[in-house]
Amino acid sequence: MSKIDVLPIVVRHFDTLRDHSTGKLSSVDIVVFFGIPLAASLAAFHYRLTLTSDALNAILASFSIFAALLLNLLLLVYTRAGEDVRPDIFSANIKQFIRELSENIEFAVLVSVFVVICSLIAVVTLKADPGKAPHATLTVSVILVYLTSNFLLTLLMVLKRIHAMLVEKLDRPSSSTMKKAS
Repeated sequence: MSKIDVLPIVVRHFDTLRDHSTGKLSSVDIVVFFGIPLAASLAAFHYRLTLTSDALNAILASFSIFAALLLNLLLLVYTRAGEDVRPDIFSANIKQFIRELSENIEFAVLVSVFVVICSLIAVVTLKADPGKAPHATLTVSVILVYLTSNFLLTLLMVLKRIHAMLVEKLDRPSSSTMKKAS
């Protein structure tokens, strides 16, 4: 079972939600990444939102693509992590930053996989009973609202971190520039 235990991915993602100035978990980040999706799913439950077969198929297709793209992005981050970092005051921060970015991407892939599985089960269930209304159950819809909301927020965090990594890489003088200056 240890080969398919995904709990460490969730724990490490949760651990990235820290205020770096204090080192403590950020309650604001926890509310944003877990409270907002919970509020969205509770609203979906309250208003009895159910997803149609077409919506489920769209979610299934888009999250399948997202999972593949995020796995590719994870490989790119892995490549960046393997680059030599000049030993200076920023090297520990860069390594920590890349570690957290990879943990967030891993979590986003995991959420994508769960969305695909839930959507696939819902689509198969709907097709198995053609006499039933063409909507997913309320439970599946609420779960998918939670997961997609959480995924979108995590994706925004990943995008912001990649942007910061790119800016850092582009703005930082290269070792060849430093050799020319000396």
